[in-house]
Amino acid sequence: MVVSVSILFSAFFTHLSLGYRVMNPLSVLFSGITQLVEGGLGVEGYRVLRVLTAVVVGAALAFSGYLMQLSTKNPLADPYILGVSSGALFAVSLTLSLAGFVTHPLMIGVRFLTAFLGGLVAYLATLFVASRAGMTPTSLVLAGVAVGTFFYSASLLPQYFISRDIHKLIAWSMGSFVSPSASVLVLMVLMLSLTTCYVFFVRHPLNNLQVSDDFVRQLGRDPAKLRRYSTLLASLMTSLTVAWFGVIGFVGLAAPHISRRVLKSSDLVFVLPVSVVLGSLLLTVSDLLSKVLIVGVEIPVNVIASMIGAPVLALALVELRKYGS
Repeated sequence: MVVSVSILFSAFFTHLSLGYRVMNPLSVLFSGITQLVEGGLGVEGYRVLRVLTAVVVGAALAFSGYLMQLSTKNPLADPYILGVSSGALFAVSLTLSLAGFVTHPLMIGVRFLTAFLGGLVAYLATLFVASRAGMTPTSLVLAGVAVGTFFYSASLLPQYFISRDIHKLIAWSMGSFVSPSASVLVLMVLMLSLTTCYVFFVRHPLNNLQVSDDFVRQLGRDPAKLRRYSTLLASLMTSLTVAWFGVIGFVGLAAPHISRRVLKSSDLVFVLPVSVVLGSLLLTVSDLLSKVLIVGVEIPVNVIASMIGAPVLALALVELRKYGS
């Protein structure tokens, strides 16, 4: 944890420093915070808001991935792989094609609600297909890929037929922190805090959920309800990130998987905090690379995050094969 947090701080200040011009990170931090408090948004305020968004979104995606892996007892589970992100993407693409990129406060709730409904429908469709195929780890992943591909392809239709704000729509759908929002950041922090409080109060049943449903019942909890609530919160957090920052893949898979490998443990008390920090680190580094790899060009953050996370998926598949799962 100490090592992870230290590297995250280094990435945080490097992100603040680099951009179209190199700046003193401490000066950027203090000036940016002042601008945000006063309601302004200069270069410093923008950099602070963007890196904070990357940190919080990374933590939320890692948290969501861990809860889904725990609920499904599948180390390959992830909001991106199980189709939740693509379902949310389709729902919001359809909404934005009709309403445009409206910044009215009411639109925040509309985007969030449509993203959640779309993600939930996609996740239920994945579970249905996987259950018909035996509900093995492999069938769950393949069902998620099929459902996710369908909804991602469907999300391209509004982008193709609607020309209004088409460039914004395409940039958003590919995952981007170019247009961070202070109000959305606050909403995400509140959602992350709510989920953390929930997990804290049910940490013992959740931990035992990895072993056996009978252990959970001995603690006076219903394992089915525990899975349902955990998956619901994971879908809510994922939908909120997709609604405003587009699809960002593999962070929810990579962070928990790396944490378990490094710690050589599945204990929630250890794995979850490290996963959250690693999720923040992965996305902060990805966003940093997205703005500095090519001078004057912003690469979609999902491109970088997927290039990091895809090898982790391959490694996880090899390990499952090794253990006969």
